[in-house]
Amino acid sequence: MNTAFSLTIAEKYRSPSQKIRIATEDWVKKQSYCPSCGCDISSYENNKPVADFYCLKCKEDYEILAKYFI
Repeated sequence: MNTAFSLTIAEKYRSPSQKIRIATEDWVKKQSYCPSCGCDISSYENNKPVADFYCLKCKEDYEILAKYFI
């Protein structure tokens, strides 16, 4: 598992909180798996109020929370 994430994907955003949101969601999409069953996770469309990712096999939902600290 690659524990580093790239901020280049978020360069077009101005807000630090937007940048970290984009970078962490991209990292999770590429590097994570379902902690419940171990299968790959998929991402919901943007701005879904309930969750960011889900598992097709066990139907678990996951929300990524990230915060930018200066």
